[in-house]
Amino acid sequence: MRKPELELRVLDILERVAKGHPIEDDTVELKAEWPQHHLKAARRIAAHANAARGEPILWLIGVDEKQGVVGADSEELSRWYYQVRGWFDEQMAPDLVSLAVPYQGVTVVALLFETERAPFVIRTSALGPITHEVPWREANSTRSARRSDLLKLLVPIQKTPKIDILDGELILYKMPGRDTQPDQYQWQLLVKLYIITCSTETVVIPFHTCKVAFRTEHAPDEAYFEKIAITPPTTFHARELKEKVRSLTVSSTDSEVLIDTAGLVHLHGEISTAEPPRVHREIRIKAMLTPHHSERPAVVQADFVPVPRQEADSPRLVARWQWKPLGAGSPTPTAAPAPPTAPTPTPEEDL
Repeated sequence: MRKPELELRVLDILERVAKGHPIEDDTVELKAEWPQHHLKAARRIAAHANAARGEPILWLIGVDEKQGVVGADSEELSRWYYQVRGWFDEQMAPDLVSLAVPYQGVTVVALLFETERAPFVIRTSALGPITHEVPWREANSTRSARRSDLLKLLVPIQKTPKIDILDGELILYKMPGRDTQPDQYQWQLLVKLYIITCSTETVVIPFHTCKVAFRTEHAPDEAYFEKIAITPPTTFHARELKEKVRSLTVSSTDSEVLIDTAGLVHLHGEISTAEPPRVHREIRIKAMLTPHHSERPAVVQADFVPVPRQEADSPRLVARWQWKPLGAGSPTPTAAPAPPTAPTPTPEEDL
């Protein structure tokens, strides 16, 4: 996660705390001050990181749900984490990204821990035969991991599919309300993904286990697409007046997609909103796709940037966003293609 993204997320959390809203996120921990007992801090970080199963976790120092945003001294970080890291076995602690975030006259220290290298093991202070522990977080308490916890941690990592984004587009339409009904705005998402299942068996991704969120730049909350589908690429066969699947490894039904080893898929999402959006800002899309053989979702996220409308667009089209590859600038707008002078029918046309 880039630091501007981290700062935005921290500010969102601080706003919720300031308004008295609960922080209902298992990956976030709030601390009013720096934990002084380094072994206990190491054990709690390890437990939180192990239970996160590969997702990054965020600690905010200088924040408490009861006391509010009280601030913390960022200069203590290097010495504090050096002592905390010493309690990790072979000093294999989660990688840390830190950021001091000013807020209403005080500074909050954000600690983003990467957890992909789990499991994390802690050295104990006992002099007996038990010298190491794999901590685990359950609700707000910390305990030793059980065998079932370790299986939940290790097996899904091996089975999580790998996903690459190849292209994507987000389109917004305005749907006029009838009679006294207000206007509605319909969002339609289409993203081309290449999925490698990391399995020799057919992998099934049920649509009801998938979540696709989007958030406009600087917006405090995410919204989730209500209708999600994952389909193979298709071609429209003009002579037979039907679609033809163009994949040897991907098939789908109304409720799931089936993938053999690897293949190209199209991710579709739809949602209707009542509030008019801010069409000139970037939008972050985050997809979480959970296969049938794993409790851990494959997560992929990307930024979409606004692009100009084209002459051939529907009058109902309000705005369009295009996928921006990581490290790339805004897409170069292209002029709408001129209509052909004489349409030429073809037997097949790619959708």
